[in-house]
Amino acid sequence: MTRRKGIFIFVPVVLAVCSLLLGAATTFSKSKYSEAPMLAKLVQQGKLPPVEQRLPENPLVVTPIERTGKYGGTWRSGMRTIADLGLVNREATHHDGLVRWKVDMSGWKPNVAHKIDINKTATEYTFHLRKGIKWSDGMPFTADDVMFWAEDLVGNAEYGQKYAPSDRFKAGGETFKAQKIDDYTVKLTFAKGYGLFLLNMCTGEANGEPIRYPKHVLKKYHPRYNKTNLDKLIAEAGVGSWPELMGIKGGYFNSHGSTADPRYDPNFPVILPYKIKIGPQQTTTALLYERNPYYWKVDTEGNQLPYIDYQEYTLYNDADAIALAAANGQIDFEWRHLFAPKYRPLIVENQKKGNYRIIPTKFTYANDVAVKLNLNHKDAVKREVFQNKKFRIGLSHAIDRQAIINTIYAGVGEPANISPLPDSGLYRESMAKQYTEYSVDLANKALDAAGYSKRNSRGIRLGPDGKPIRIAFEVIGIYVDVGELIANNWKAVGIDVHFSEIERSHHATQIFANEHDIVLWSGDGGTRGDLYLNPRIYLPTSPFESEHATRWALWNQNPDAPEAMEPPADVKRQFELYDQFKAAATEKEQVRLMTEILKISEEQFHVMGILFPPLTITIAKHNFRNVPKTLINSWAYPSDSPVGVEQFFFD
Repeated sequence: MTRRKGIFIFVPVVLAVCSLLLGAATTFSKSKYSEAPMLAKLVQQGKLPPVEQRLPENPLVVTPIERTGKYGGTWRSGMRTIADLGLVNREATHHDGLVRWKVDMSGWKPNVAHKIDINKTATEYTFHLRKGIKWSDGMPFTADDVMFWAEDLVGNAEYGQKYAPSDRFKAGGETFKAQKIDDYTVKLTFAKGYGLFLLNMCTGEANGEPIRYPKHVLKKYHPRYNKTNLDKLIAEAGVGSWPELMGIKGGYFNSHGSTADPRYDPNFPVILPYKIKIGPQQTTTALLYERNPYYWKVDTEGNQLPYIDYQEYTLYNDADAIALAAANGQIDFEWRHLFAPKYRPLIVENQKKGNYRIIPTKFTYANDVAVKLNLNHKDAVKREVFQNKKFRIGLSHAIDRQAIINTIYAGVGEPANISPLPDSGLYRESMAKQYTEYSVDLANKALDAAGYSKRNSRGIRLGPDGKPIRIAFEVIGIYVDVGELIANNWKAVGIDVHFSEIERSHHATQIFANEHDIVLWSGDGGTRGDLYLNPRIYLPTSPFESEHATRWALWNQNPDAPEAMEPPADVKRQFELYDQFKAAATEKEQVRLMTEILKISEEQFHVMGILFPPLTITIAKHNFRNVPKTLINSWAYPSDSPVGVEQFFFD
């Protein structure tokens, strides 16, 4: 295992039959558990079973980062409108799966599954669940719940037509086969070796999947279990099929951007540290989450976690308001929406007033701003223009990256296109520096060579249909400043750019519907670990988050999906190489295959970048404890869940 600057970059695949059990070996007698006062009161009132009956036979024992915490308090954070549910996912509702990252991202560790058996070819993974875990409504969590996800959803062809299985659940192009061994044991079998599977199951969108579909709640929406009134339920919901109904009632892979997601329904059970008490249906000012009385972790002294009673997410209109709230001491712990360089002086200068400390935080991303034209656009003309490499080269040369760095980043940053980071072990200078020279002359020459030399009376270049090339340059709030500068650069070379800020929920809707012209977002795959697990900016692996080619990604997951688009040969080759990469048995072979993928990506130049990601910050109130001295920021990680939000406390 190799590390650079404290961030995981490689974990070897499993090559031998093993039975892995990591974590504290502390055990307690059932009479030695303690609980939060608010829960003890409910027990006394007869509204809740004793803590001994709520915990599993072998609760996971968490070693606090600093010390044993205290019960109570409300953790305050800021959300940027109701659509900013990715924040809630990371801290309350989603990322506490079968396995989990170690705090330093150096590998995986058991979690809901207390033991994982892996055969020597890494084709079989047997998960042993903690016996006695319960949903937040008190119902048992068993292998049947995992099987409902694995067999009735991921493994169901009709459901897959609507919600294609993620490539994280595939090896050799085939989704795993699931088998229930007993009430607390499930085996997943792959057609080919998949040494990266458990690391993939630690990542943002995959981590919570196996443990968030309660069978006892959702089975009535599935034809396998409901033979009586399913058609009536479909009609009442106003949808056309049971998969659509299941998506509304149970959520779906990567549904974190939807306010209709049942994880934000107070009546929907979870096995996570917090459950929603006041949701989007009841408020437009602040979401409130409360501790899950059936949460299955304890500290080293037998205190049931979490320590903090409530999480409150105040809804702000924009990131500026969140930054001001933080500076005024109204936020207890947060990095989201505070990492923009323009907020750095405000946050640094108000530490004493706001009574908080600043925690250095490093991104694992490849680029701070990835510029993604929609190569799979619904509009055939735009699709042709955006897929023209010379067109993209021209736009890249038109971007004045140093001016952006000087204006937005206070002069701190290095211009770069998309590439793994210099300390990743897979850095490609030719890739990072290609087409980064700011030159209006080079930009115009490339755009002319692309076939768009003709202009109208306003100087706007004409596309293959003889009409002006128009880009609806719509970005969410955190990218407005950068986006406006890029848009102005492109206008200067004859592109009809219509720039505007877009609300995040509409942004997500556009991407799902494949109606976006462009997306600005951080570029994944900077460190080797992030690259290995999130190569979606180098090859389109995600039908939602490979925003430059969502329909090629969909084709890779399910070629028969109605909206899938067949990709060109070089992209198909990347998919083949990535399948081989996931099955590779040695580090040498992994590096060889990933290098070949990167070579193709460099030649394609599908996505542009602006600069390598600078160091960022997280704020924590001085009395907000059990936080590491340095933090990692990454969706692959996904910040801050692996740190152990359940052991945060107020001193």
